[in-house]
Amino acid sequence: MPVLFTVFFLLKQQIIWHEMKEKLETSLLQTITLNEKEVVWMDDHEIWVNEHMFDIQTKKLENGIYTFTGLYDEEETNLVKKHKDTTEKNNEENQLLSSLFQLLQSAFIEDEANSLNTDLITEYRPLILHNMPSPFINILTPPPQA
Repeated sequence: MPVLFTVFFLLKQQIIWHEMKEKLETSLLQTITLNEKEVVWMDDHEIWVNEHMFDIQTKKLENGIYTFTGLYDEEETNLVKKHKDTTEKNNEENQLLSSLFQLLQSAFIEDEANSLNTDLITEYRPLILHNMPSPFINILTPPPQA
């Protein structure tokens, strides 16, 4: 599922990029000025300004102040926000799953190490599952002798 979302995101981003390229050629452009340290670059031709994507047609850096000419891109802003929300949701779910697995794993570990080296146990404790049944059958009598 994450792969499909990523492919969808990249395709949608390319479509929006081509549409904005056409708008940059035909629409009335806006000019904004920002301090060089305040610029958040998304790629070579886009910046993040006031929680919005801004597509740049021209840029000029003078005395630490950028002057950008271009258009705000609402479609791509929505796409980026949706991607960010989905990523945050996935991170939360991954953290919950990780906590669950750690909890389940700790349920199978004995509290005290009986027969193994204590240093080895403490170092590799998460890898050793003491309560797992042995895959081998105990043979109570020796095999017949011929």
